[in-house]
Amino acid sequence: MIQIINNKMRCTKLMVRFTAFALLLLSINIHAQQQTQFTNILLHQYLYNPAFAGTIKGMQFNAGYRHQWAGFDGAPRVYMASGYGTLKKKPKMAIGGLIINDQSGLINRTSLYGSYSYHLKLNENLKLGFGMSLGYVQYNLKVYNAKPYDKDDGYLSSSILNGNALDANTGFHLYGKKFFLGFSGQQLTKWKLNWYPGSKSALSQHFYAYTGYNFILDSKKKEYVLQPSVLMRFNSPAPFEIEYNLKLTYRNLVWVGTSFRHARTSTNIDKKWQNNSFCGLLGVTVSKQFNLGYSYDFGLSNIQKYNSGSHEVIITYTMFSKKGLITDKVQNADEEELNNIDNSMKTNIKSKKK
Repeated sequence: MIQIINNKMRCTKLMVRFTAFALLLLSINIHAQQQTQFTNILLHQYLYNPAFAGTIKGMQFNAGYRHQWAGFDGAPRVYMASGYGTLKKKPKMAIGGLIINDQSGLINRTSLYGSYSYHLKLNENLKLGFGMSLGYVQYNLKVYNAKPYDKDDGYLSSSILNGNALDANTGFHLYGKKFFLGFSGQQLTKWKLNWYPGSKSALSQHFYAYTGYNFILDSKKKEYVLQPSVLMRFNSPAPFEIEYNLKLTYRNLVWVGTSFRHARTSTNIDKKWQNNSFCGLLGVTVSKQFNLGYSYDFGLSNIQKYNSGSHEVIITYTMFSKKGLITDKVQNADEEELNNIDNSMKTNIKSKKK
């Protein structure tokens, strides 16, 4: 009888263990949005779209940190670094690189990407950039850091699961002096994550669309610029998210902004909007090269009762050459050549008139 009870207890432990792992893997693969969510997207659009590289003359480097749901044990923490810029002899082309480390409880995800983009001038006011990036994604599930009920369970104290994948992202970016519009797709490979033999986990595709416009509030001094924008995220079957942003900049020195984000899931029968959050943004231009941005997210759902919000910081550094931006040399050379041609034509016309 005792032996039968012990066998039943072992079976129960195995079932509980299997169920916990299954739920955890499902949360990674199905129900949760796999891509890292940042609030300061307008300060670093390259995070979601490789086509953004090349829109700024010269080179730009970024570093960021996000602490989500502060106060939770094992709450998500994200570290990010990137760099991109135009090529010196081919200013229509740009290359870049991005690395992200996302730590959420037992899960550690590291992503590394390299990108290429090409930009076309459509007219005097608009340019269009196309970009793509290839990368490598690694998941580590540190089971040995779990706090099991049975402390003598050797399996939980020594095991670790790994998932590796090759990834590809692409997108386009339409922009001018006052307007921008972009669309991108990430994790397009849908690469399978082999956690264990027979695992069906895989990268899920993510899609982003965004647009914005800069309104100059004082046409004479041009000191105040108001920028409304919208960002949409879609990753089925995760909730469809819309984010409304409003940013006010003063003399390119300091800016304040606000953002409202909410999600709608197709699994609800009544399809109600949920997971609402309110964000505040603040930024300052430390020098001609350095920009510093901060954001604070305050959730409006019940989960806010158990955390103190989310914090995010991003630093941007733009590198100039000694004689101006890297691409200015090429542009100045082109303008000088056009001026020489124009002057020679004027000289010929004058000589003919004489």
